[in-house]
Amino acid sequence: MNPSATTSANSPVNPSAATSTSLSARELLAAGLVAQPDAVAEVREEVRDPRSGPGSRALRVTTLGGVSVEVLPDRGLDLGSLWFNSIPVSWRSALGPRGGAVDPADEGWIGRFGGGLLVTSGVDHIGPPEQGHGLHGTHHLTPASDVAVRRLDDGSVEVSGAVDSSVVFGRHVLVERKITVGVDRPRVEVRDTIRNTGPVPAAVPILYHSNLGAPLVLPGTRVEVPGSTRTPRTPEAERLGWQAFPEPTDEVIEGVWEHTGFAPGAVQAVVTAPEDAVRLTMSWDGAELPRCMQWVHPTRGGWVLGVEPASAPLFGPDRSGEHLGAPVLEPGQERASGVVYELS
Repeated sequence: MNPSATTSANSPVNPSAATSTSLSARELLAAGLVAQPDAVAEVREEVRDPRSGPGSRALRVTTLGGVSVEVLPDRGLDLGSLWFNSIPVSWRSALGPRGGAVDPADEGWIGRFGGGLLVTSGVDHIGPPEQGHGLHGTHHLTPASDVAVRRLDDGSVEVSGAVDSSVVFGRHVLVERKITVGVDRPRVEVRDTIRNTGPVPAAVPILYHSNLGAPLVLPGTRVEVPGSTRTPRTPEAERLGWQAFPEPTDEVIEGVWEHTGFAPGAVQAVVTAPEDAVRLTMSWDGAELPRCMQWVHPTRGGWVLGVEPASAPLFGPDRSGEHLGAPVLEPGQERASGVVYELS
């Protein structure tokens, strides 16, 4: 940026000296070139597809940085559609958005799985139905409470709320979630604090089921995950591979890989469309989420890539014992985790 175009809260830029494309949202506001925060980061409450029924409310955040993302208060503050510079990034299933209550003790939710960028699995269970839990737990079926929207100092938008994971006579766990959508950078951060507010220990597995589709995911789309160990769940996973997305097929087939052995600190997984048309970088803390599942489903009409950082195993010998390898919180304890999505 030209130094003559810089500003501070006490020294706004001369509007005649710069254009909007050279200024940050904060500078645009300070210079009086826009009259309100919504001009650079718009937040709108929407009712989604009328076929959805209950659970269809969404907060749409659209920013100067080129991001438009749905935050879903009635779906555990998960994320629905994500667009970047008019390019859709998240996967949407053939079902479209669906709503209404389902029985968490069976696989009923899969029949309403409309996709979206983030479908949080946990924090009572991840993986297939087991030990009285339904497929992938109840977080994504639970409405958030105390949902609030606020503007940060740089103009970014923060949506926060709490998602309960409790039973009447047993575990009491609360997930406090903050979603920050960058106004100048195409960046969406999900940050969770998981608290055991009850009187008994509680297992708290979490898996950030991130779903990506075309045109980010095309034949040959490259996937980079920096783990040292790759474990296929089935022979189909080995057949499909993980480093490049395969050609479409009419065969109903999927493969799941587990990536582990991350170096300490920040972990980055990168998904890049052919010819570098668009790139998504996902990052998380390897100490908080030491595993990453990768779901490859190249069937026509399905066609989805899942990149899923997790705190617990989805399969294999570590998925054992009373808590299936998940971290356990004692009463009063908490743990943090989250994931960042950045586009270029």
